[in-house]
Amino acid sequence: MRQSNLLCEKPREHVFTGTDKYLTLQKIVVTEQMYPVLEYDSYFILVRDGTGTFIVNGEELPVEKNCVAWIQSSQVLTIVPNFGSKLELWVCDYDYQLLNYFVFEQVSLNYEAEIVVGMPVIGPKGENIERIISCFEQFNRLCSYNNNYSAVVRSSFLRKIELLYCREIRKHKDDYKFRDLPLGRKVSLYIATHSTDDINADSVAKAISPKVTGADVNHALLVTTGMNFSQYIIRLRLVMAASYFLYYGLPFDYISANSGFDIDVTFYRNFKKLTGMTPQTYRSKMLNSKSNGRVYRKLIISESIISTISFLYENLSEHIDVNTLSKELFISDSLMRKQFKDYLHTNFKNVLALFRIRYAEALLTTTDMPVLDISIEAGFISDRTFSRTFCDINGISPGEFRKRRREGNRND
Repeated sequence: MRQSNLLCEKPREHVFTGTDKYLTLQKIVVTEQMYPVLEYDSYFILVRDGTGTFIVNGEELPVEKNCVAWIQSSQVLTIVPNFGSKLELWVCDYDYQLLNYFVFEQVSLNYEAEIVVGMPVIGPKGENIERIISCFEQFNRLCSYNNNYSAVVRSSFLRKIELLYCREIRKHKDDYKFRDLPLGRKVSLYIATHSTDDINADSVAKAISPKVTGADVNHALLVTTGMNFSQYIIRLRLVMAASYFLYYGLPFDYISANSGFDIDVTFYRNFKKLTGMTPQTYRSKMLNSKSNGRVYRKLIISESIISTISFLYENLSEHIDVNTLSKELFISDSLMRKQFKDYLHTNFKNVLALFRIRYAEALLTTTDMPVLDISIEAGFISDRTFSRTFCDINGISPGEFRKRRREGNRND
């Protein structure tokens, strides 16, 4: 069994995630061992260059260029570059709370548990890794577009990264065994997947191994997360409660009970202690849509528009019109048009066109397909319409775009 790595200080928050980092790409260079980090949201990390180690709740995982990490809100991360090396990282706040809502019908307890217990680091090689890197690069380009529907497209790319990441960890499921993990990682994984149950340090110890005691569980958590059992499980329950805040209209007593709190007062007191504000104030802040790329969070009050955007993204190569959408999603065309105008200040055709152009950009960059074939593959009725739309969005023709991309790749 691998040994847990001792933490030298209490983990810090709001380093990689927070309301000021939603839907942005952070480019970070790490030249020496970082302090441990424990966030409220999960986040993706793409290693652009360098070598080193990611320590996740005491588990040491070597990383190199093109490795991808998905760090959960239950995991303490310490980043350690190799001696003489520096780690160049791209980091995206996954905003797990919103995107759980975004795919509400597809989320199950088993699926969430699979994510939490999966490999924290994958790569650097493989088809899924290459596609994840492509999503990061497209996300990076989209950050220059400061409008509502571009923000929604970016959130869809994060969703795509999640799907590809989960696909990759399933391939390695048999190679990543719970029994081989250090005790601190085992304990944190068990608590993360049973946080709403009535558990204590002794019951967790018994579930993990007859040789482990409640004192061992507490010690393992302290040296890998900086928190004892009580502090750790309360934090996980509060993070779960915050994820329910975006399910518009759920009462706080319901959220409290479903997050593992027996008494509402305990929930309110601990929530304010952790965040510095009441649940009501926190939810209001989460739904703020005035600045810092948070416009898309206002969409949370409209399941119909989220369903529409998901459908457009998943069927971008098909012929789609307002009648098709109305029939498939059981939404009136007048309501759909009004919601796109009110929430995105655009229409569904513009959102669909942007999806198609981003897909076409990827094909122009990574394949030798003729422009005509790419226009058809991306769902355009003619190469003339494709070229006109492409130029409207990017300011250059598809051919010029491909030429510049290839010249840039050769220079790199």
